[in-house]
Amino acid sequence: MDGLGAAEIAEQMRAETPAGVDAEKFIGAVVARLPEAADLAPAEKPVSAWVLVAANLLPLCGVLFWNWEVFPLLALFWMENAIIGVLNATRMLAIDPGNAALWAGKLFMVPFFCFHYGMFTTIHGLFVFSMFGKYPVDGLYVLAPAARAVADWNLWLPLGALAASHAFSFFWNFVHRGEYRRAGLQEQMMKPYGRVVVLHLAILLGGAAAMALGSPLWALLALLGVKIAVDLTAHLKEHRS
Repeated sequence: MDGLGAAEIAEQMRAETPAGVDAEKFIGAVVARLPEAADLAPAEKPVSAWVLVAANLLPLCGVLFWNWEVFPLLALFWMENAIIGVLNATRMLAIDPGNAALWAGKLFMVPFFCFHYGMFTTIHGLFVFSMFGKYPVDGLYVLAPAARAVADWNLWLPLGALAASHAFSFFWNFVHRGEYRRAGLQEQMMKPYGRVVVLHLAILLGGAAAMALGSPLWALLALLGVKIAVDLTAHLKEHRS
């Protein structure tokens, strides 16, 4: 049924349904989960991709004009990963909200994701704030050094821009383009990890290398370029129709 729209698919299903069988309810459910015709254009890049790239221009300004070193970049990227986790939990809750049976799975899987992803992100934060920022960390409590980093390096504007870009992606792709109708709960739970694991490794290794070199401008720009490339690739892959 490649290339057919939702109405054409429904009509073909009706034509192939045996006489005497009432399949309208089933066909209606199938059609409701089909992407819109506009979502099927393979060459189209989501609007949210351009918003994501634009949001990453503020960290670039920090490197070029605000005398940022390695640490504010790493702290900002860590906070962005935390935002991604919060929005992914929101996505999990928003999947097929009319399916009452699915809520039983959400009651278990959403808290499990929050705990597992939260621990994963916390361990990453311990490395960022203790090794690169030289901020004291009390056990696993990383919110205090994170707040201090935001204040010390005035990260409010770039952090707000990154948060706004991910929020826009949620409303544009998941809500407006209807991804919530087609997403699977377990699949959605695992989606952030591929992107975040790659970024964790790239950020920690790249940050260590840049710090060892004395945070030269070219090393910071290379670190930022790798981050944007990973971000954009993962974003386009995730939201490809």
